[in-house]
Amino acid sequence: MAVCMSCGGGGGGSRSANITMTTEQGGQVSFRLGGSGIATVDWGDGSERVSLTLNENGVEFRHTYPNATMRTILINGDNITQLSSGGIRLTSLNVSRNTATVLTRLSVSGITSLDLSRKTALTSLSVSDITSLDLSSNTALTVLDVSGSQLTSLDLNRNTALTSLFVQNTSLTSLDLSRNTALTELYVIGNSLLTGLNVGNNMSALTRVDVSNNQLSISALNALFESLPSSRGNIRIGHNPGTSGANRSIAEAKGWYVSVH
Repeated sequence: MAVCMSCGGGGGGSRSANITMTTEQGGQVSFRLGGSGIATVDWGDGSERVSLTLNENGVEFRHTYPNATMRTILINGDNITQLSSGGIRLTSLNVSRNTATVLTRLSVSGITSLDLSRKTALTSLSVSDITSLDLSSNTALTVLDVSGSQLTSLDLNRNTALTSLFVQNTSLTSLDLSRNTALTELYVIGNSLLTGLNVGNNMSALTRVDVSNNQLSISALNALFESLPSSRGNIRIGHNPGTSGANRSIAEAKGWYVSVH
């Protein structure tokens, strides 16, 4: 059970932190931290710092700002493994200052750039609004969601452990998944500029695919069908330029149900 403790005024003491994030949001804000031990939050407005005992299910930190202005939130803890900023819109986030903060799961929105080069333990990442993303150091990632981002490119060549990928409503024009042969579910949906999808020839683990509402041609969809394993699965291809002309029998012969809606 989480225990709340007052920790003195937020304006005093050291301004160093394991995690630093800024927001311009007013009113009630919240975020969740998971892990073990105690995490302390300085809300950056002179109010009392708050400490809660973490667990692996996550503990919610809540605060109310009287108005909207730029504030820096400082977070300290010896074993913070999860951060979800679901109830607060961030303008910046720094998780690279202290390697003792071993993040495995991270979910944030509002920020356009993020340095994850020192977060090699990450297994799950969800980011929206981001404009650039370097995942070359994050080879342990198994779940990635970049839906709602402004990415124009995404290099996943080193992320060969990925099993779940969600790419929805982005600015990507192409996506190379030829190295991501561990994928079991693939959702590439509503990317109005996406004309190319390189899936390679060894997607042996896939069971669920949705590539609807992109700009994929007949040849791009047929290549995807060719890459599917010979096992039962479901694939949606609706609302692509190549939907009506694609050779669905390639996938159906492998036991796949093809939806064109």
